[in-house]
Amino acid sequence: MGAWAYNEVMARGRHAACVLVLAATLGGAGGAQGEQLNVYVGQGQMPFADGTAKRAGLFGELMHELCTRTAQQCVFRSVPWRRVLSEAEGDPHGIVLNLGRTPDREAGFVWLLDVLPTPYVLVSLDRTFDTLGDALQAGPVAVMAGTPRADEIKRIRSGDQRVVEVTDPQQAAELLRSGRVVAWYEIDLRALYLWHELDAQAPLRLGKPLSNTRSHIAGSLKLEGASRLSRQMSAAFADMRRDGSWQRILASYLGLDRSRALLSDGW
Repeated sequence: MGAWAYNEVMARGRHAACVLVLAATLGGAGGAQGEQLNVYVGQGQMPFADGTAKRAGLFGELMHELCTRTAQQCVFRSVPWRRVLSEAEGDPHGIVLNLGRTPDREAGFVWLLDVLPTPYVLVSLDRTFDTLGDALQAGPVAVMAGTPRADEIKRIRSGDQRVVEVTDPQQAAELLRSGRVVAWYEIDLRALYLWHELDAQAPLRLGKPLSNTRSHIAGSLKLEGASRLSRQMSAAFADMRRDGSWQRILASYLGLDRSRALLSDGW
């Protein structure tokens, strides 16, 4: 049976990286395989992942379990989201959690494991918005900086229409609650999770999905043994779905009813 050892090193400063070393000590011939994996985790990505939070998030807990089941030594590196892709791309052992598989990223990464769908919606309080144009006409719209959806909404704004870019999704939730923006362009699950975490009383309005992508665990193009690792991770993930481990992780972040509803859709 594996024994876990955690060693977290937090550098000082707002933009410093946090390193969480996750080592699996396994006896006999089934020990850790090859070089360690450097797992890059974007800060402020809950409920999916956040290396600075008390909880690891859906992808964080999934990756911890995958490291155990595939006998990999994994080092979790928490960095600001804007730096995640650039640091992982140049790392021959680099892994990225919760990365949407978009056309502009397709050729830049090895796509190791398809985990879950991520519909992007406009979240609001007073009225429902089904298009970016309608939301921008009504007032400022919040969005996560450094993301494809931020680029998308900035391309279509005109005149004095305002896009408010944030570095942490919780900032966007707080802007919406305070009335400083009329809408927030975000993944539906993240918006619902953070709204619940804020204990906000007003019910959220979710517009129709503006786009859908799939969130993956991805690797650097330089990642050694990527095909083998992808096969191992896929097999371990299938085992987690069969033995209920993945369902338990989902329910701990999304609640039993929502996790059941999502799993009933086939993922």
